[in-house]
Amino acid sequence: MAILGVWVGITVAMVFIAIQNFKAVDQLLEAPSGPASKMMVQLGVSSSRMLLRYQVSELNRFYFDVYGTAQIWLALLLAGTLLFATNGNRLTMVLCALTFLVVIFEKFWLTPEITYLGRLVDFVPEMVVSAERSRFWSFRSAYSSAEAVKGLLLLLIALKMLVKTEPRRHRRSRHTDMDLTTATVAD
Repeated sequence: MAILGVWVGITVAMVFIAIQNFKAVDQLLEAPSGPASKMMVQLGVSSSRMLLRYQVSELNRFYFDVYGTAQIWLALLLAGTLLFATNGNRLTMVLCALTFLVVIFEKFWLTPEITYLGRLVDFVPEMVVSAERSRFWSFRSAYSSAEAVKGLLLLLIALKMLVKTEPRRHRRSRHTDMDLTTATVAD
């Protein structure tokens, strides 16, 4: 459960960071400091916004790349833990494997495409319609959908762990073994 808690916590933090980074650009443009204001006048508000959004996008791309790597490690750690904590329960292990596949899909297919397409449209004005921007938003939607599926799988794993249907594996003590031997000899 601790692994699931950390994973969900990191996911929530990533959503918060991505949203806040872009809000910070607009906040900075609304009330820049004196020296920043002078630079923005020279550069122009539109170009300043584009440059700041580019910088925030690069940070977000870096964070999501690291997040993808962290998720792979969390999935492997979760799988190893579940293998021993649930005696290799098939349903739990299948859910964990599906979660791992979603994470791999995000890290090695969706994230690189989002990064590539994002860099293509970073300096294209928002009012300009482009095929790259449409593809970018399609991949972002796919990423959001994959995150929802992953969240559902993690929730199912948590529920499966909370609702135990089979007893845990116990080590038999020497005393229990002797009682069984004595009981068998006595019979």
